Amino acid sequence: MDSKYSQKDILDITKVFIQDYSDLQAFRKMLYAGTDFPLPKDVSGGEAPQNSDHDIINAASLAKLGERILNDGLFASCNAYHLSLPSVNTPGINHALALMVDNQTKEIWYQDSYGIDMRRELRDFFKELLPDHKITYFTQIQQYKQKNDSSCVLLCEYNLLDMWQRKKGHPEKMHQFDSFEAREAAWPLVEQIVMPVPQTKKTPKFRFMKKEPAQDPKRYLIERNRNTQRYFKYRITSEKDYREQIKTAAATARNKHAEFRREMTERHLIQRMG
Repeated sequence: MDSKYSQKDILDITKVFIQDYSDLQAFRKMLYAGTDFPLPKDVSGGEAPQNSDHDIINAASLAKLGERILNDGLFASCNAYHLSLPSVNTPGINHALALMVDNQTKEIWYQDSYGIDMRRELRDFFKELLPDHKITYFTQIQQYKQKNDSSCVLLCEYNLLDMWQRKKGHPEKMHQFDSFEAREAAWPLVEQIVMPVPQTKKTPKFRFMKKEPAQDPKRYLIERNRNTQRYFKYRITSEKDYREQIKTAAATARNKHAEFRREMTERHLIQRMG
């Protein structure tokens, strides 16, 4: 069968994975085949405000992230995450980062393909949520802001695998790719992703629907662009009650996790503890 992508497509990473999430999942399975690597979980540290193309990190989004991490810790001591955060470079874009949380060794590992430290709000939140965990970030510069080649999605996958090899004591198996090396290495796997078989679409049944009031498309776009720019500039760290919001987010995550844990225990899906 014909490959869905050409080798030329891999040079523009936006044409691969970003437009079809199922292809990213297929790539992952091939990349991690034959290893004991825990497949990464896709999580977001931001949320989308109404009528905006740019996500923001706020107390609610951090609480959801923290709840997910605490819940995952019930079923595996070490979890890998493909973390999506709102870009600080380009409006309307998210940035992919590698995150690994090990509750056994009390470690949090983080890697941004730009080689920069964890965002302040995220670091402060983790210190509040998991105060006994040591946070380590890796400084390798794999792509440059000026080029904005959108390789973060692919680099995140290789960085998570590198973290796992480092954790398992096999530094010689680490790739430490830059953006071009990652795309070159990915092609033999991407080439195996084939065109999907066309599915026959069922004719939808006609339903009477209540018409929504007409909206001026021009005004809508102007407002949406304005909101996108406004939220692109938003930082929770600028809020006067920033510290309180971080504490509230962590407390909310712990409370939600406690509810989840009780539910799982009652359903006998996890062992009764304490």
